[in-house]
This record gives sequence, C-alpha cells and structure tokens, in this order.
Amino acid sequence: MLMNRIHTLRLQKKSVSPQNSIRVGILYFTHLKKMFHECNTTRDLCVSLRLTSLPLVTLGGVSRREGNKMGLLSILRKLKSTPDQEVRILLLGLDNGGKTTLLKQLASEDISHITPTQGFNIKSVQSQGFKLNVWDIGGQRKIRPYWRNYFENTDVLIYVIDSADRKRFEETGQELAELLDEEKLSGVPVLIFANKQDLLTAAPASEIAEGLNLHTIRDRMWQIQSCSALTGEGIQEGMNWVCKSVNSKKK
Repeated sequence: MLMNRIHTLRLQKKSVSPQNSIRVGILYFTHLKKMFHECNTTRDLCVSLRLTSLPLVTLGGVSRREGNKMGLLSILRKLKSTPDQEVRILLLGLDNGGKTTLLKQLASEDISHITPTQGFNIKSVQSQGFKLNVWDIGGQRKIRPYWRNYFENTDVLIYVIDSADRKRFEETGQELAELLDEEKLSGVPVLIFANKQDLLTAAPASEIAEGLNLHTIRDRMWQIQSCSALTGEGIQEGMNWVCKSVNSKKK
C-alpha cells in the first residue's frame, strides 16, 4: 500500500504546473501523512522518501529534493494530529528465550541472524497511538544482576519464556518472582510471552501459567500469551494487551 502511494506521487510530480500546484500540494501532503502513520519511525519515512527521489512541492509550484531534513521533520510534526504517548517497556527473560527475535519481529527486521545479547538492544515501535520504546536486556546469568539498573520508569514488563525448555521452568519462575517483588516494578503490568509455540515440545500457556502460579498475582495486571517469535504468531495480540494495559493504568 505504501509503495502504491509512492508510485502515485512519482507520476503526479511530472505534471505539476502553477495552475494546479495548490491541488497537487494538498494531495501530496495528504499522502505524506498516510505514509507517516504507516512507517515505524520518522527515519523510516525519510528513507522511503529518499528511495523514491520525490521532491517537496511548495504551494508556489517550486520543487526541491528532500535535502533539508529539518524542514521535513518540521512538516511531519505539523502533520501529526496528536503526539504518540511514549511507553517504556522492559523486555526480560532467560538467555535463549527468544527476546531479541521477538524484538526484531516487532520492528519488522530480518531475524535470520540472531546472536546472544551481551548488553542491551533498544527499539522504538509505533502501535495504536503509542511509541513503544522496548529495552531488550541480555538474559545470561552473569548479566541478570544488572537488570535492576533498567527498572526505573518502566511502564510495562514483558517476560519471555522458552516454552520448550522445561528443564529451566523452575529457574525462569524464580527470576520472574524476584522481578515481581522489586519495589521499582511495583504495580507494573506484566505480559508473559510463552514463546516457541511452533515447536512440538512446547508446553501450552495454560500449563506454564499454572506452574508459575500466575493466578496468585493480585498487585498488578498480568497476561500470558502464546507466541512464536520465529513465525510472529501471537505477538500482535500480546502488544495489543500492552497498549490496553497502559491506557487502563493512565486513566
């Protein structure tokens, strides 16, 4: 859909004249606004415009290429009807749970080459009027003591579990319980992704919920969501819950 609009704009720019410059200009900015909402970030939109070699059409009929980035950013800010609410999400879980793969799925990035996270990754994702700033922190045992350095100002905690690694259920349950006892995470909604559901050996989300005693959580909103970071199944449903929980918390 986005490329269709880009193609339409490319055709229209060939026939711009002073007589119809206002009409084309309005149409251009209407398309630009739609493109903006379909891109994850302002940078993505700048890349899309640069790839198409589209000019910026002024109301005076004069065109110039997207060289002035500050001018483009100024236009985008004016086009945006309401600013996105920024939400800080902490993405935690044991190593090899699929956190980074899940994060890349959210950002629509290539997942064919994933390496263990030694420090942290940060991605910004647009969803339902929110700008979700997701912090993916490495899950190796030697890194876990540093998790607490990232607790401040967390709006939502996402905890990822390898549903097929039953030998580590006790370990992952202990880590989750410690997180829920942290003062700085008090009352923070938690989404548990029961990941790797594409594997035949994966435990269902209901079994994991029972094993982790999630039904005993009373001090916050929580949800467990079956998913596969590899195929993307279940991820959007989980993020929809995140957005709803943030809305409920802010009311």
